Amino acid sequence: MIFRSRSCYRFVMSLNGHNRIPGTEDVDPAHIVPVQDFSSNTLRSIIDHLKVSTDFEHLVYREAELDAVWTITGFFLANEADSSHREVVKDLHACVHKAHDLVADRRPVAAAMLLQAFL
Repeated sequence: MIFRSRSCYRFVMSLNGHNRIPGTEDVDPAHIVPVQDFSSNTLRSIIDHLKVSTDFEHLVYREAELDAVWTITGFFLANEADSSHREVVKDLHACVHKAHDLVADRRPVAAAMLLQAFL
C-alpha cells in the first residue's frame, strides 16, 4: 500500500475558492524545471514552481532544482576567481542553500520568498 499525504494547504485554499497563487496559473508543480544556469529566468521559474508545490513529490523536484543551482554556482565560484560577479554569486549560493533547507522543512513558499528577495 502506498501512502500519499494530503495537503492541508490545498484543502484550505480550495475552501477559499483559490486553487493557485495569483500569477502561477500556468505553472505545473509536477513539471521539473530544467536547470542549465543560474539566470534570473531560471530562478523565476523555480520560484513560480515553489509557490504551487504542495505534494511530497513536488518538493523532491524543487530540492533537486535547487541542488542543481547550488552546484552550478559552486562551479562558478571555484573557476571564476577574478569575476566581478563573484560576491553576488557567493550570496546566491548561500541563499539557494537556505532555500533548499526550507523546502526540506516543507516550507516551499518561504523558500520562494527568500529567492524572490534575492532577485
